[in-house]
Amino acid sequence: MINQKNSVAFSSICNLKNYFFIFAPKQEGNYIYSSRMFLPIIITLLVFTVAAEAYIFCHHIRHRSNLYRIGYIAIAALAIVPYFTLMIVGRIIDLHSTASSLMGAIGIVLFTLNFICKICWCCALLLRPRRWTTYAFATIATIGCLLIIYGTLWERFNLRTTHIELAYQNLPDEADGLRIAQISDLHIGRLPRRHTILRRLATEIAYQRPDIVIDCGDMINGRYEELDSLSMEILSSIVAPLGTYTTLGNHDLGHYILDSVALPAEENIRLLIERQAAMGWHNLAGSTAPLIIGGDTLYLTALDYPKNLKKGSHGKATDEDYSPLFDSIPSEAFNIVVAHTPVVWPNILSATEAELTLAGHVHAMQIKLPFVCGGRGWSPAALAYTHWSGLYREGNCALHISDGIGGGIPIRIGVRPQLVVITLRKS
Repeated sequence: MINQKNSVAFSSICNLKNYFFIFAPKQEGNYIYSSRMFLPIIITLLVFTVAAEAYIFCHHIRHRSNLYRIGYIAIAALAIVPYFTLMIVGRIIDLHSTASSLMGAIGIVLFTLNFICKICWCCALLLRPRRWTTYAFATIATIGCLLIIYGTLWERFNLRTTHIELAYQNLPDEADGLRIAQISDLHIGRLPRRHTILRRLATEIAYQRPDIVIDCGDMINGRYEELDSLSMEILSSIVAPLGTYTTLGNHDLGHYILDSVALPAEENIRLLIERQAAMGWHNLAGSTAPLIIGGDTLYLTALDYPKNLKKGSHGKATDEDYSPLFDSIPSEAFNIVVAHTPVVWPNILSATEAELTLAGHVHAMQIKLPFVCGGRGWSPAALAYTHWSGLYREGNCALHISDGIGGGIPIRIGVRPQLVVITLRKS
C-alpha cells in the first residue's frame, strides 16, 4: 500500500511531466491538453523577451560599467523570473487560493510591463539614429504600461450595470416587465479580493431587484474547493422571486484539474453542483424548468457544454443537436435559453425559436476598444467569434453575451466586469 507522502510525491511528478510534455497526445480528464494550449504562447513570449533582453544588452549595455551591467541583468531577472516561477509552481501543486492568484497577478503585470518596455526599446535601437523614433517608442511603451496598470489595479474591480429592454409580441401578459439579472464567468479561483468583488456583485443585484437571476457558467476556474464557505455565504444572498439559476461552463467541468486521479472530473462536477444547491442555486445544465408567472408559463432551458468543445473551445463551431432538449416545450411558449458559449446560438435556432439566449464565455478577451466599430467596440475576440459581446438580433430571437466578472488573466482593459439587467416588454 502506497503511503500518503509517496502518493503526493508521485502525483507532483506526474503533474510536472504533464506540464512540460507539450506534444503529448490528447487525453480525457487530465491537464495535458491545457498545457498544449498555453505553453506555446508562454514560450513564444519568453523567447521574444529574452531575445529583446539579449539585443539590448549586446548593443547598449555591455559597454557600460560592471555595476551598470549587473543592475540591468538583475532588473531583467526580477521582471521575468517571478511570473514563470509562480505560474509553473501554481500549476504543479494546483493552487487556487486568493493569495496564489494575487501573486500570479503581480507576476503577470511585472512580466507584461517588462515585455512592452523591452520590445519598444529594441525597436528604437533598431531605427537609430533617428531621434524621433526613440521618443515615439518611449511614448508607446509608457501608454502600454499605464494601460496595463490601469486594467490590473482599477478596471477589473469596477463593476458596471448594463440595462437592456427587449420587446416581444408573443411575451405572456403576466411577464410584461420581467427583470432578468444576467451574470457570467465568475472564475472564483482566479479572482483576487474575491469576497470583496462577490459582495459588491450581490449588493448590486439586490439593488436592481430582478425577478430572476441567471448565471451563464464558469463559476469556478477548475476545482470545486474554490467555492469556499465565505463565497457560498455571499452568493447565497443572491435571491430572486423566480429563483437563481446556473449552468456548467468549460471551467466547471473539471478538465483543468491537474491531478484528475485524486479528483476525477465527474466528482468535481457533482461536488460543485452540491455546493451550488446548498447556496439555493439551481444548476439546470441539460434540462428545462418552467417559470410560472401568475397564470402564464415561460420556460428556462440550460444547455450542456458541447462535447466537441470541451477541449480548445474558443472560436470553434459545434455540430451539437439540441432538438431533443426542446421536445417537451410547447412550440408557442416563450423560451429563454442559457448557453455558456455563444457559438451554439445557430444550433439553438435550428432546434427551436428561442426568443432569448444568454451566454458568456468570451469576456471580450478582456480587452476592448470601446469607441470604434459602433456601440459594441472592437476586440481581438471579433477575429475568433461571430458573436462575442453584447446584443445580437435575428428576427424575433435575441442573443446577449455578458462580458463576465472574472477571467483567466487579472487584467481588463475597456471591459469592466458586467452585471446585465434585461427587462422584457410586451410589444
